[in-house]
Amino acid sequence: MKLKPSAMCLLGGGALLFIASFLKWAGNSFVSVNGLDTDFNGMLGIFTLLIGLAVAGITAATTFGEFKLPEQVLGFTIDQIVMKLGFAAFLITFGLQFRSSAAFGITLAWIASAAIVAGSVLKQRESVSA
Repeated sequence: MKLKPSAMCLLGGGALLFIASFLKWAGNSFVSVNGLDTDFNGMLGIFTLLIGLAVAGITAATTFGEFKLPEQVLGFTIDQIVMKLGFAAFLITFGLQFRSSAAFGITLAWIASAAIVAGSVLKQRESVSA
């Protein structure tokens, strides 16, 4: 089975966003904070972790398995939902990038979120042209 570019972006972006949640998002020489530290980030890091896990899981299940999702959920297609989740993760992570103590993990997280959005756009274009 040959992977389409959209599936590669979605799988890679989702997995990378999941991994980036465990890396250092902020800190200085005294304090190191990863994405899952709720005292510093609130629930934002946990939301991005779940978004990455959901995007990678949905893409893997529909690409490699015989898993069929419903055509629409609450009036949106699955591709639209994945795009909205990816864009929400991008807004969260890119906004946190501008903290004075931002670290490598947050940079990796917004790049992964941008890959999810790009993969969603590619997937919607593939479904329109098919």
